[in-house]
Amino acid sequence: MAETIKIECSGYSVDADWYAGNTSDEIVLVLIGWASSRKSQSNLIEGLMERTGMSVLTFDYSGHGDSPIDINGTRPAQHFLEVIYVFDWLRNKYPNAKVTVVGASYGGYLATQLTKYRTFEKLILRVPAIYLPSDFYTSNDDLHNGAGRKRTDAFRLDSEALAKHPLLARAGSFKGKTLVVVHENDERVPKSTTDAYIKAFGADVYVAKGMPHSLHDIPSSELIDYQAKISDWLRG
Repeated sequence: MAETIKIECSGYSVDADWYAGNTSDEIVLVLIGWASSRKSQSNLIEGLMERTGMSVLTFDYSGHGDSPIDINGTRPAQHFLEVIYVFDWLRNKYPNAKVTVVGASYGGYLATQLTKYRTFEKLILRVPAIYLPSDFYTSNDDLHNGAGRKRTDAFRLDSEALAKHPLLARAGSFKGKTLVVVHENDERVPKSTTDAYIKAFGADVYVAKGMPHSLHDIPSSELIDYQAKISDWLRG
């Protein structure tokens, strides 16, 4: 069972769930995908906890889950600032813990931003999304719909442009271990994007065969195997 807490940001708070594992010496911070919620991560989180014994913290960005904020009016920069607040809360409460950051899709993009500003031990990027550098301050309504979405889709296919993205150009400065999780049948994050992340971080790779972008509605047997592969890497 998760304990729900509020973590203060700048003039408002975000809702977070703390899953107490067998130890708080090793903690996993889970960053959710776009338009997802912390509650939707519970099955994956509980599977990881069962196999690793690690404690887990996850939270809803503004506009996500039960947040009263309009999701379309939010921006990646705002959500990244929330990630900083939550990470700092975690570090202040558990200063000696070894931290792994797991980001899914949009959360993988934000987790990659975090490698520049904070230090932690391990990074897991599950089908990490990416956006043009100029779109960090673009409203998510514009970014995920219409012309903005077409612009993003085209960028994710451009291997040369991806390699020059500041996020990936500086990825080599991250000193921790990295795992990139690729979903073989991903319809939102193409192989060109995950390949760019793998190369930039010199990452280990796990390819989930036959897996679409989202974990929703996949058979429980596939989710169990998926949890096991990620857990094995965490414990390695």
